[in-house]
Amino acid sequence: MSSISSVMYAATGQHFGTSLARSASIPEPSLLEFNLRSYLSEYTGYAKIRRAIYVGERCPTLSIESYSIAFEELEEKTYDTTTYKHIAKLLEQLTGERRDTDEWERRVSKQVKEQDTEIRGKLERAKKQVSKKDTLQAQWELVRLQQQRGLMDESVRALQDGRTSCGGMAEQAELHMEAARVSQVMGRWLQVATYIQRTESVLPDPDETVRAELAVLRAQSDFGDGKWSAAVTGLRVLSIDTASVFARKTVTPRDIALYGTLAGLAALDRDQVKQQLLDNVQFGQFLDRMPECQALLQSYYDSKYDDALNQLTRILSFCHLDPVIGPHASALKQRIRDNIVVLYIQPFVSVRMASMATALCFGSTAQLEDTLVRMIDSGLIHARIDGTTGFLIKHTVNARDAALSRVETMHRAFAQQAELMTARIQYLEEESVRKRGARA
Repeated sequence: MSSISSVMYAATGQHFGTSLARSASIPEPSLLEFNLRSYLSEYTGYAKIRRAIYVGERCPTLSIESYSIAFEELEEKTYDTTTYKHIAKLLEQLTGERRDTDEWERRVSKQVKEQDTEIRGKLERAKKQVSKKDTLQAQWELVRLQQQRGLMDESVRALQDGRTSCGGMAEQAELHMEAARVSQVMGRWLQVATYIQRTESVLPDPDETVRAELAVLRAQSDFGDGKWSAAVTGLRVLSIDTASVFARKTVTPRDIALYGTLAGLAALDRDQVKQQLLDNVQFGQFLDRMPECQALLQSYYDSKYDDALNQLTRILSFCHLDPVIGPHASALKQRIRDNIVVLYIQPFVSVRMASMATALCFGSTAQLEDTLVRMIDSGLIHARIDGTTGFLIKHTVNARDAALSRVETMHRAFAQQAELMTARIQYLEEESVRKRGARA
């Protein structure tokens, strides 16, 4: 069987048993008033455990505290003996103090065995009586038990097995929704998208609560897959009043603010950032929960790029500890910085690179030059670097040259069409001659 310890980080390539020596080392977040326990208290269950372990694997200065929080959550709310013992071992390596897990493991194993026997007995009796209602109820009990044990793959399979016992589309939809939630906690974004589609296929007109949860799941899935434009499109229409979505404590309003802000800066132009995020009343309610995001968006729109970049660095120092954003933090930083470079040079014909490097917080002119070369090669900017003068000089297109280029393009297209037409006429003539010869 596959426990959460073996699949928790499948999406990022990190596994639960990764040694401390091989974990990426990330400093503590530089956001003001960051408190790890307070941050993690906004989540519950395996969403909280997964985040605590993710922090512990990546931030040595917070590892003892984060693993301790995961250990407490596992002990109080799960039957996951595999993960529990693994965390106890990690804490022993870090602190030198051995934790006695034997008594808890014996007690929990006994409870699991009793519950498993009882549930499987219910399932067998319900199937013999051909009672779909009782079978489905017992199947749900089995799913919950497997989730408590950390057997997420098995719980998803049990959810799929339950479809044959459903009495209607709404029950099937709830099974698919639960599979999407499990996949969300595990960070398996392709599976989340798949189960969302299955939910919508059997429940084309869901009520407002289900529609809101599907929107959150889809937006988080798009963000986890690096689909910035799709993510921000879904996030900007969410409402903070949908309490039932956030009551599950797998995603928080602060998460929505972070996802929307970072995806928006990566995918939208300056005016769209203003219209879709800053001036968006609904999204503004999420920004109220994360004022740093509000400040970042405002600095970006106001062309205060040095301030925006400094705020982005502080926010990403926190996001590196987020299992959804963390894998994309470097790519997001590069994408957003590239957008800022494009905006910075937009009003100018030429820019002194030394001044530009200072204004955009590059460590040196050489670092800026490397960035500009990459952006020129990829077509993000149309300019050339004058190494003699140290200027970036934009390519300006003369109106007459542009018109001539369009005429030349049209001429080439016309010539190609004429050539094809000539070949077609020649073929028809030859075919006509061949047919006349055949008749003769």
